[in-house]
Amino acid sequence: MIKDKVYKVNEELIFKETEFESVAGGRLRENKNNNLSCYLLKDDNSVENTLKLFFELESLGIKDDPYYREDDQAMNIFKETIKFNNERYIVELPFRKNWKELSDKFSVAKQCFQNLWQRLQRDKILYSQYQKTIQDFLNQGIIEKVENTEANIHKQIYHLPHQAIKKVGRVTTSTRIVFDAALHQTNELSFNDCLWPGPNLNPKLLDVLINFRLN
Repeated sequence: MIKDKVYKVNEELIFKETEFESVAGGRLRENKNNNLSCYLLKDDNSVENTLKLFFELESLGIKDDPYYREDDQAMNIFKETIKFNNERYIVELPFRKNWKELSDKFSVAKQCFQNLWQRLQRDKILYSQYQKTIQDFLNQGIIEKVENTEANIHKQIYHLPHQAIKKVGRVTTSTRIVFDAALHQTNELSFNDCLWPGPNLNPKLLDVLINFRLN
């Protein structure tokens, strides 16, 4: 198992390469204060735990929400409220906090739109694509135009910022609208903060790697 490569750190410490990992070794020597320099290796045979730690989603920067529970409130709300209407499925938002705790986010949304508007003015093609997408949302009933803001003054209102994401391809350039539900002001809740995240639907990395090696 031991290979030929040896890395010398100093007169006392060396690292020797093996089939598995480098191991530390060397010679101890006493100094004038009768203190000893000692190098130790921790022997841990728990390979399974080591692999599990290595392949955890946290290593990818993805971490399950601490509020997620086994009985999964989001899935319960989904099952209880889903219905089929006008050739589409409709389901309620899975709130875990009272939506009245949300502020309207008007100032944040306005600032985001002003930045977006400046970008659209510089890019006429993007402006045309963005306008077409908004109109398509209106036609499909995904969004609706608020004609009279005074009539809604006593209703809870939340402004959802949005931005354009351009994907430049070899043939065409596609544009999609992304709504930013994670944006929030200091010491205030975002829209995502008030929703149950639901179960993590990403496949487990270790399962993917094992399946990749099959057949």
